[in-house]
Amino acid sequence: MDQVTRAFYELHFELAFLKKKADEFQDFFSSVMEKGYPADFTRVRPWGNVGDKKNDGYLKSKRTLFQVYGPNDLAAKETIEKIGEDFTGALPHWKEYFDTWVFVHNSKAGLGPDVLKKLLDLETANPPIKVTLWGFQELYDEAFQLDEHHLASLFGPAPSRQGMVDLGLADLAPILDHISGLAPVDDPDIRPVSSEKLNHNQLSNNVAVLLRAGMGRADLVKKYFKAQPTKKDQIAETFKGKYTEIREQGTPPDEIFAQLQRFAGGDLLPSPAKQNGVLAVLAHFFEACDIFESPNAIGETA
Repeated sequence: MDQVTRAFYELHFELAFLKKKADEFQDFFSSVMEKGYPADFTRVRPWGNVGDKKNDGYLKSKRTLFQVYGPNDLAAKETIEKIGEDFTGALPHWKEYFDTWVFVHNSKAGLGPDVLKKLLDLETANPPIKVTLWGFQELYDEAFQLDEHHLASLFGPAPSRQGMVDLGLADLAPILDHISGLAPVDDPDIRPVSSEKLNHNQLSNNVAVLLRAGMGRADLVKKYFKAQPTKKDQIAETFKGKYTEIREQGTPPDEIFAQLQRFAGGDLLPSPAKQNGVLAVLAHFFEACDIFESPNAIGETA
Protein backbone atom coordinates (compact mmCIF):
# COMPACT_ATOMS: atom_id res chain seq x y z
CA MET A 1 0.00 0.00 0.00
CA ASP A 2 1.64 3.25 -1.09
CA GLN A 3 1.64 6.51 0.88
CA VAL A 4 -1.23 8.12 -1.04
CA THR A 5 -3.48 5.06 -0.69
CA ARG A 6 -2.62 4.77 3.00
CA ALA A 7 -3.38 8.44 3.63
CA PHE A 8 -6.78 8.09 1.94
CA TYR A 9 -7.77 5.09 4.04
CA GLU A 10 -6.42 6.55 7.28
CA LEU A 11 -8.36 9.78 6.71
CA HIS A 12 -11.62 7.97 6.03
CA PHE A 13 -11.12 5.53 8.90
CA GLU A 14 -10.66 8.41 11.33
CA LEU A 15 -13.70 10.26 10.01
CA ALA A 16 -15.82 7.11 10.28
CA PHE A 17 -14.64 6.49 13.85
CA LEU A 18 -15.41 10.05 14.94
CA LYS A 19 -18.63 10.58 12.99
CA LYS A 20 -20.51 7.31 13.40
CA LYS A 21 -22.63 7.05 16.53
CA ALA A 22 -24.88 4.49 18.21
CA ASP A 23 -25.96 1.72 15.80
CA GLU A 24 -23.82 3.13 12.97
CA PHE A 25 -20.70 2.87 15.13
CA GLN A 26 -21.62 -0.67 16.16
CA ASP A 27 -22.14 -1.64 12.52
CA PHE A 28 -18.78 -0.11 11.60
CA PHE A 29 -17.02 -2.06 14.36
CA SER A 30 -18.74 -5.30 13.35
CA SER A 31 -17.88 -4.79 9.66
CA VAL A 32 -14.19 -4.37 10.48
CA MET A 33 -14.20 -7.47 12.67
CA GLU A 34 -16.15 -9.63 10.21
CA LYS A 35 -13.64 -8.86 7.48
CA GLY A 36 -10.69 -9.55 9.78
CA TYR A 37 -12.10 -12.73 11.33
CA PRO A 38 -14.38 -14.45 8.79
CA ALA A 39 -16.29 -17.45 10.17
CA ASP A 40 -14.92 -16.54 13.61
CA PHE A 41 -16.39 -13.19 14.65
CA THR A 42 -20.18 -13.12 15.02
CA ARG A 43 -22.16 -9.88 14.81
CA VAL A 44 -24.96 -9.98 17.41
CA ARG A 45 -28.07 -7.84 17.07
CA PRO A 46 -31.24 -7.55 19.17
CA TRP A 47 -33.65 -10.35 18.24
CA GLY A 48 -37.33 -9.88 18.93
CA ASN A 49 -38.17 -9.39 22.58
CA VAL A 50 -35.04 -11.18 23.83
CA GLY A 51 -32.66 -8.39 22.79
CA ASP A 52 -28.97 -9.17 22.38
CA LYS A 53 -28.47 -10.36 25.96
CA LYS A 54 -25.69 -7.79 26.42
CA ASN A 55 -23.57 -9.14 23.58
CA ASP A 56 -22.71 -6.95 20.57
CA GLY A 57 -20.17 -9.34 19.07
CA TYR A 58 -18.33 -12.56 19.84
CA LEU A 59 -14.87 -13.70 18.70
CA LYS A 60 -14.96 -17.45 19.17
CA SER A 61 -11.27 -18.28 18.67
CA LYS A 62 -10.26 -15.85 21.40
CA ARG A 63 -13.30 -16.42 23.62
CA THR A 64 -13.91 -12.67 23.64
CA LEU A 65 -17.24 -10.89 24.06
CA PHE A 66 -17.63 -7.28 22.91
CA GLN A 67 -19.98 -4.59 24.12
CA VAL A 68 -20.03 -1.50 21.85
CA TYR A 69 -20.94 1.98 23.09
CA GLY A 70 -20.95 4.96 20.73
CA PRO A 71 -23.06 7.80 22.17
CA ASN A 72 -23.04 11.37 20.91
CA ASP A 73 -21.49 12.47 24.21
CA LEU A 74 -19.36 10.02 26.19
CA ALA A 75 -20.09 11.30 29.72
CA ALA A 76 -18.34 9.62 32.66
CA LYS A 77 -21.41 8.87 34.80
CA GLU A 78 -23.44 7.33 31.98
CA THR A 79 -20.42 5.39 30.68
CA ILE A 80 -19.70 3.87 34.11
CA GLU A 81 -23.35 2.89 34.48
CA LYS A 82 -23.35 1.37 31.00
CA ILE A 83 -20.23 -0.69 31.70
CA GLY A 84 -21.64 -2.09 34.94
CA GLU A 85 -25.04 -2.85 33.45
CA ASP A 86 -23.66 -4.55 30.34
CA PHE A 87 -21.02 -6.62 32.11
CA THR A 88 -23.29 -7.95 34.85
CA GLY A 89 -26.10 -8.43 32.35
CA ALA A 90 -23.88 -10.59 30.12
CA LEU A 91 -22.75 -12.99 32.84
CA PRO A 92 -25.94 -15.10 33.18
CA HIS A 93 -26.04 -15.70 29.42
CA TRP A 94 -22.41 -15.89 28.28
CA LYS A 95 -20.06 -16.46 31.24
CA GLU A 96 -19.16 -20.02 30.23
CA TYR A 97 -18.22 -18.84 26.71
CA PHE A 98 -15.87 -15.90 27.26
CA ASP A 99 -12.57 -15.26 29.03
CA THR A 100 -12.23 -11.61 27.92
CA TRP A 101 -14.87 -8.88 28.01
CA VAL A 102 -14.13 -5.81 25.87
CA PHE A 103 -15.84 -2.44 26.14
CA VAL A 104 -15.58 -0.74 22.73
CA HIS A 105 -16.00 3.05 22.73
CA ASN A 106 -15.86 5.88 20.18
CA SER A 107 -13.82 8.50 22.04
CA LYS A 108 -10.53 9.22 20.28
CA ALA A 109 -9.46 11.35 23.26
CA GLY A 110 -9.69 8.35 25.58
CA LEU A 111 -11.63 7.75 28.79
CA GLY A 112 -11.43 9.30 32.23
CA PRO A 113 -9.86 7.74 35.34
CA ASP A 114 -13.21 6.83 36.88
CA VAL A 115 -14.10 4.76 33.85
CA LEU A 116 -10.76 2.95 34.01
CA LYS A 117 -11.29 2.28 37.71
CA LYS A 118 -14.69 0.74 36.98
CA LEU A 119 -13.12 -1.66 34.49
CA LEU A 120 -10.34 -2.61 36.92
CA ASP A 121 -12.85 -3.13 39.74
CA LEU A 122 -14.94 -5.45 37.56
CA GLU A 123 -11.85 -7.47 36.63
CA THR A 124 -10.76 -7.74 40.27
CA ALA A 125 -14.22 -8.88 41.35
CA ASN A 126 -14.65 -11.43 38.55
CA PRO A 127 -11.53 -13.60 38.19
CA PRO A 128 -10.37 -15.08 35.88
CA ILE A 129 -12.23 -12.87 33.37
CA LYS A 130 -10.08 -10.20 31.74
CA VAL A 131 -11.94 -6.86 31.44
CA THR A 132 -10.51 -4.33 29.02
CA LEU A 133 -11.45 -1.64 26.51
CA TRP A 134 -10.91 -0.82 22.86
CA GLY A 135 -10.84 2.69 21.46
CA PHE A 136 -9.43 4.40 18.39
CA GLN A 137 -6.01 2.71 18.32
CA GLU A 138 -7.28 -0.83 18.86
CA LEU A 139 -9.88 -0.58 16.10
CA TYR A 140 -7.34 1.18 13.84
CA ASP A 141 -4.94 -1.74 14.32
CA GLU A 142 -7.68 -4.21 13.40
CA ALA A 143 -8.69 -2.22 10.31
CA PHE A 144 -5.16 -1.84 8.96
CA GLN A 145 -4.46 -5.54 9.18
CA LEU A 146 -7.11 -5.96 6.47
CA ASP A 147 -6.29 -6.46 2.81
CA GLU A 148 -6.79 -3.48 0.51
CA HIS A 149 -9.91 -4.95 -1.07
CA HIS A 150 -11.50 -5.08 2.38
CA LEU A 151 -10.54 -1.45 3.04
CA ALA A 152 -12.03 -0.53 -0.33
CA SER A 153 -15.30 -2.21 0.64
CA LEU A 154 -15.37 -0.10 3.82
CA PHE A 155 -14.22 3.27 2.47
CA GLY A 156 -14.32 3.07 -1.32
CA PRO A 157 -11.51 2.61 -3.86
CA ALA A 158 -8.47 4.75 -3.08
CA PRO A 159 -6.18 6.89 -5.20
CA SER A 160 -2.55 5.85 -5.55
CA ARG A 161 0.80 7.40 -6.41
CA GLN A 162 1.06 5.42 -9.63
CA GLY A 163 -2.49 6.34 -10.50
CA MET A 164 -1.59 10.02 -10.21
CA VAL A 165 1.33 9.45 -12.59
CA ASP A 166 -0.95 7.70 -15.08
CA LEU A 167 -3.76 10.25 -14.81
CA GLY A 168 -4.76 11.82 -18.13
CA LEU A 169 -6.90 14.72 -19.21
CA ALA A 170 -9.66 12.35 -20.29
CA ASP A 171 -9.94 11.13 -16.68
CA LEU A 172 -10.61 14.67 -15.45
CA ALA A 173 -13.20 15.75 -17.99
CA PRO A 174 -16.22 13.87 -16.50
CA ILE A 175 -15.46 15.22 -13.03
CA LEU A 176 -15.12 18.82 -14.15
CA ASP A 177 -18.13 18.52 -16.44
CA HIS A 178 -20.14 17.26 -13.46
CA ILE A 179 -19.09 20.25 -11.35
CA SER A 180 -19.84 22.70 -14.15
CA GLY A 181 -23.43 21.49 -14.17
CA LEU A 182 -23.99 22.45 -10.53
CA ALA A 183 -25.43 25.78 -9.49
CA PRO A 184 -22.75 28.43 -8.77
CA VAL A 185 -22.95 31.08 -6.04
CA ASP A 186 -22.67 34.84 -6.42
CA ASP A 187 -19.56 36.87 -5.67
CA PRO A 188 -16.90 34.15 -5.43
CA ASP A 189 -13.93 35.03 -3.23
CA ILE A 190 -10.98 33.70 -5.24
CA ARG A 191 -7.51 34.45 -3.86
CA PRO A 192 -4.04 33.00 -4.28
CA VAL A 193 -2.83 30.85 -1.40
CA SER A 194 0.42 30.49 0.49
CA SER A 195 2.51 27.47 1.41
CA GLU A 196 1.33 27.87 5.02
CA LYS A 197 -2.26 27.10 4.12
CA LEU A 198 -2.30 23.46 5.25
CA ASN A 199 -1.15 24.34 8.75
CA HIS A 200 -3.35 27.42 8.93
CA ASN A 201 -6.44 25.31 8.21
CA GLN A 202 -5.39 22.60 10.69
CA LEU A 203 -5.58 19.90 8.05
CA SER A 204 -4.07 16.56 9.02
CA ASN A 205 -0.97 14.98 7.57
CA ASN A 206 -3.16 12.53 5.66
CA VAL A 207 -4.93 15.39 3.87
CA ALA A 208 -1.55 16.99 3.19
CA VAL A 209 -0.31 13.77 1.54
CA LEU A 210 -3.42 13.60 -0.64
CA LEU A 211 -3.26 17.25 -1.69
CA ARG A 212 0.44 17.04 -2.50
CA ALA A 213 -0.23 13.99 -4.65
CA GLY A 214 -2.98 15.89 -6.42
CA MET A 215 -0.75 18.88 -6.99
CA GLY A 216 1.50 16.67 -9.07
CA ARG A 217 -1.22 16.57 -11.74
CA ALA A 218 -2.99 19.88 -11.11
CA ASP A 219 -1.45 21.01 -14.41
CA LEU A 220 -4.02 18.83 -16.15
CA VAL A 221 -6.82 20.90 -14.63
CA LYS A 222 -5.17 24.05 -15.99
CA LYS A 223 -4.96 22.45 -19.43
CA TYR A 224 -8.65 21.58 -19.25
CA PHE A 225 -9.56 25.17 -18.42
CA LYS A 226 -7.35 26.42 -21.23
CA ALA A 227 -9.37 24.27 -23.62
CA GLN A 228 -12.67 25.15 -21.88
CA PRO A 229 -12.16 28.77 -20.71
CA THR A 230 -15.85 29.54 -20.14
CA LYS A 231 -16.05 26.87 -17.45
CA LYS A 232 -13.18 28.10 -15.29
CA ASP A 233 -14.96 30.86 -13.35
CA GLN A 234 -18.21 28.90 -13.11
CA ILE A 235 -16.52 25.88 -11.56
CA ALA A 236 -14.45 28.09 -9.24
CA GLU A 237 -17.65 29.78 -8.01
CA THR A 238 -19.34 26.43 -7.47
CA PHE A 239 -16.42 25.06 -5.47
CA LYS A 240 -16.11 28.17 -3.32
CA GLY A 241 -19.83 28.13 -2.62
CA LYS A 242 -19.78 24.48 -1.56
CA TYR A 243 -16.74 25.03 0.64
CA THR A 244 -18.40 28.01 2.36
CA GLU A 245 -21.61 26.05 2.91
CA ILE A 246 -19.79 23.16 4.59
CA ARG A 247 -17.52 25.41 6.68
CA GLU A 248 -20.43 27.48 8.02
CA GLN A 249 -21.95 24.31 9.46
CA GLY A 250 -18.99 24.10 11.86
CA THR A 251 -17.57 21.06 10.09
CA PRO A 252 -14.02 20.03 11.17
CA PRO A 253 -11.29 20.66 8.54
CA ASP A 254 -10.65 17.04 7.53
CA GLU A 255 -14.37 16.38 7.19
CA ILE A 256 -14.66 19.48 4.96
CA PHE A 257 -12.00 17.96 2.71
CA ALA A 258 -13.79 14.59 2.64
CA GLN A 259 -17.10 16.24 1.77
CA LEU A 260 -15.43 18.17 -1.03
CA GLN A 261 -14.04 14.86 -2.33
CA ARG A 262 -17.56 13.47 -2.49
CA PHE A 263 -18.87 16.71 -4.01
CA ALA A 264 -16.27 16.65 -6.78
CA GLY A 265 -16.91 12.99 -7.58
CA GLY A 266 -20.69 13.37 -7.70
CA ASP A 267 -22.78 10.28 -8.25
CA LEU A 268 -20.24 8.56 -10.49
CA LEU A 269 -19.36 5.07 -9.35
CA PRO A 270 -16.17 5.33 -7.31
CA SER A 271 -12.99 4.02 -8.87
CA PRO A 272 -9.28 4.57 -8.25
CA ALA A 273 -9.03 6.59 -11.47
CA LYS A 274 -11.87 8.87 -10.38
CA GLN A 275 -10.28 9.35 -6.95
CA ASN A 276 -7.01 10.34 -8.61
CA GLY A 277 -8.86 12.87 -10.74
CA VAL A 278 -10.70 14.28 -7.75
CA LEU A 279 -7.39 14.88 -5.97
CA ALA A 280 -6.02 16.79 -8.95
CA VAL A 281 -9.16 18.96 -9.02
CA LEU A 282 -9.07 19.62 -5.26
CA ALA A 283 -5.35 20.45 -5.39
CA HIS A 284 -5.94 22.97 -8.19
CA PHE A 285 -8.70 24.76 -6.31
CA PHE A 286 -6.81 24.54 -3.03
CA GLU A 287 -3.99 26.49 -4.65
CA ALA A 288 -5.90 28.73 -7.07
CA CYS A 289 -9.42 29.21 -5.72
CA ASP A 290 -9.04 29.23 -1.94
CA ILE A 291 -11.46 26.48 -0.98
CA PHE A 292 -9.75 26.70 2.40
CA GLU A 293 -8.81 29.85 4.30
CA SER A 294 -5.74 31.87 3.36
CA PRO A 295 -3.33 32.62 6.24
CA ASN A 296 -2.72 36.05 4.69
CA ALA A 297 -6.33 37.23 5.02
CA ILE A 298 -6.80 39.93 7.66
CA GLY A 299 -8.84 38.84 10.64
CA GLU A 300 -9.11 35.18 9.63
CA THR A 301 -9.06 32.38 12.13
CA ALA A 302 -8.03 28.79 11.51
